[in-house]
Amino acid sequence: MDKKKIFLVSLGHLSCDVNGGALPALLPFLIAAYGFNYQAAAGLMFAYSCFASIIQPVFGYLSDRFSRPWFIPLGVLLAGGGVAAVGFLNTYWAIFAVFALSGIGSSLFHPEGARFANKVSGASKGTGLSLFSIGGNSGFVLGPMLAVAAVTAFGMRGTALFGVIALATSATLLYHISHLSKSPGAAAGGSANAPERPENNWREFSKLTGAIVSRSILFVGFNTFIPLYWIHIFGESKTAGAAALTCFCTFGVISNFVGGYLSDRLGYLRIIKVSYMVLIPTIIAFGFMGNRYAAFALLLPLGFSLYAPFSSLVVLGQKYLARNIGFASGVTLGLATSMGGIFAPILGWVADTYGLPAAIQCMSVVAVLGALFAFRLTPSRATGSL
Repeated sequence: MDKKKIFLVSLGHLSCDVNGGALPALLPFLIAAYGFNYQAAAGLMFAYSCFASIIQPVFGYLSDRFSRPWFIPLGVLLAGGGVAAVGFLNTYWAIFAVFALSGIGSSLFHPEGARFANKVSGASKGTGLSLFSIGGNSGFVLGPMLAVAAVTAFGMRGTALFGVIALATSATLLYHISHLSKSPGAAAGGSANAPERPENNWREFSKLTGAIVSRSILFVGFNTFIPLYWIHIFGESKTAGAAALTCFCTFGVISNFVGGYLSDRLGYLRIIKVSYMVLIPTIIAFGFMGNRYAAFALLLPLGFSLYAPFSSLVVLGQKYLARNIGFASGVTLGLATSMGGIFAPILGWVADTYGLPAAIQCMSVVAVLGALFAFRLTPSRATGSL
């Protein structure tokens, strides 16, 4: 494994996903500044998530056919530029458009970034993809803190900070782009001259996709509603809401590493199934929780069950579609972090009509559906030991 290149692409992943982490934390400020309701706020997450998910498999397909390492710095630049522009706009549809632009940047970065991480990881693909994933998860942890700090200190125009971060990181990545595109032993599978490449297992990949869609709805839902829950249900400040989201994401980053470590010893499928078994009762309990301290305690198992299977889902997807690693990464990474945003307006409507606790309870049904897909996954010859 080329540690230097893994570190560089993981830094790019952090710089890309710090924007995805910042957007939910900006929603309370946008609601306060412009009077958006829950459904309108969730619609902004729809703009980001829709473009980040639907287009991403297309870019993944292109990265399988023709390596385009310049997607990596360009994606970071667009993702950060979209968030930076939010603070300089004052109409809903203009803000909607730059949320979408940030989503396009994310869509550009992830398939090529994951394909590159797979490429330079050699035989240690689990470790390499775990480090790559942790880079992105760390971005989601830092995003809310940076967003609240910047807007509190400088007003809405403090979002310009994300443009500065994106410009600096993309310039660094672009400087090294010629080196990124040259990787010794660069066969995508990591084993040069393999006598026979495994077949794609589309049947198992389709079931995996069902589990990923479920997880993504829950991931976006909790990232959107946790800060709002603390503000409107528990009567806490915007800063407290962002702090709760940051703690949730911090637990998640730790769980991602733990989940990756355990998956090497227990298997990818077992980690995915156990995570759903923990997730369902945790969501049900969270929806009925009226005490902020007890709710805070539930963020730990909630973060574990949503983040621990992340690396397993990515690696498993790449194993099921071993001939199309970029496309598999576009689906697993795109859907895992973005596709759920398409359903965010529905959850927003439920929250507006019946209250935030009702929206949380709706997500428990989504978790049950995801568990049904997860428990139908089986090992195959294409994946080896799972």
